[in-house]
Amino acid sequence: MSAKTVAKSLHEAFPGMAVTGITGGLIGSFIGGPLWIALAATVGALIGMVVWRLGGRRFFLFIVIGALLGGLLAVLISGPEQGLIGAATGGAMGGFIAVNFLMLRPGKPS
Repeated sequence: MSAKTVAKSLHEAFPGMAVTGITGGLIGSFIGGPLWIALAATVGALIGMVVWRLGGRRFFLFIVIGALLGGLLAVLISGPEQGLIGAATGGAMGGFIAVNFLMLRPGKPS
């Protein structure tokens, strides 16, 4: 695999890597220390790259929309200190909705 192919692959999968890498970094910050942040962000980015390359674009879109709406709703209802919890919950619910939506949609007729 040439360096150009690797760079193109990383460029194409960057949105998925960013979503799960940032999530991994935040999880690492709760575990504690810069080593955990780097480790969790790296693992998250690798998982995001694999899921994105397997066709998880709609899945990530639902997660991001769910996180934004959940965070906004939590801030409006409970105040700014609850925004992170609301965003995490909204992202999880967005992921669940995406999985169910994509599994239940009818297949294309042949």
